[in-house]
Amino acid sequence: MSTYSIRDLERITSTRAHTIRIWEQRYGLLEPERTDTNIRYYNDDHVKKLLNVCTLLNRGMKISHISQLSNAQIRSEIDAIISGLQQTDQHIEAWINEAVIAIAAYDAPTFNKLFADAVNRLGLVVTYEKILYPLLVRTGLMWTKDALLPAQEHFLSNLIRQKLFAAIDALPVPETSDQKWLLFLHEGEEHEIGLLFAYYLLLRAGKPAVYLGARVPYPDLHAVADGITPTHIYTFFVSNQPPNHAQELLGQLTQDFPNCLICFSGGIENPANGSRISQIESIEQLFETIGTDAAHTKS
Repeated sequence: MSTYSIRDLERITSTRAHTIRIWEQRYGLLEPERTDTNIRYYNDDHVKKLLNVCTLLNRGMKISHISQLSNAQIRSEIDAIISGLQQTDQHIEAWINEAVIAIAAYDAPTFNKLFADAVNRLGLVVTYEKILYPLLVRTGLMWTKDALLPAQEHFLSNLIRQKLFAAIDALPVPETSDQKWLLFLHEGEEHEIGLLFAYYLLLRAGKPAVYLGARVPYPDLHAVADGITPTHIYTFFVSNQPPNHAQELLGQLTQDFPNCLICFSGGIENPANGSRISQIESIEQLFETIGTDAAHTKS
């Protein structure tokens, strides 16, 4: 079982340490453990309870009432919220909190159930946009602040990759189209979930695509492009890279593949300009690029 300081709880739950202490002293909400040197610390059960408390607070329940509930009663309230999952901020936050709990405990069955419920109610596209992507951002921030282990972030990433691959395998093979996409991540980039989801959207829209995945050596692009003659090349920039790396790669792509529209996503300041370079910043923009009506695709 992991151990956490009150500062860790503050980062994970977005609740001020001062507030957590007040809840402990006034309502007995948490009972921290202590080391041999009398330093307070918390465990996984404390984190789960505090995340659930935050969910109930967001639903309008008062802390004085929540503190009187047993763990079983709190669990029942959370289950009721999840079972009524809708596209509201409160429902989404409840789902994300439950997913964080599952990830911290390496609890794949619980995560799988949450995912299946969300997709059943919202569809995969909305689930990714409203739940999975914010969850990845949140766990990524937690990892950089040492609130999650790198192993926990990898655990989550691999679970999502499994879901996306399963969804992709279930799609029919696209017929001939006016577009053919080549998707890759450069040699220094390994965060492929965004690109993998874009691959799913392309195939679902009936656009043929070749997915090369992460850490692709640049010379390999020529060999692949010679074989498939793509109309679009798409990449993501997620990891920190040397200054101007993205600009240089985009410039090289436009030079080496003059008959392709070069598309990219990711946080880049002052992106390169050009008629053959397109920055895709949202699902809607990707739909516009592939000429698909978002209203008929978001399900």
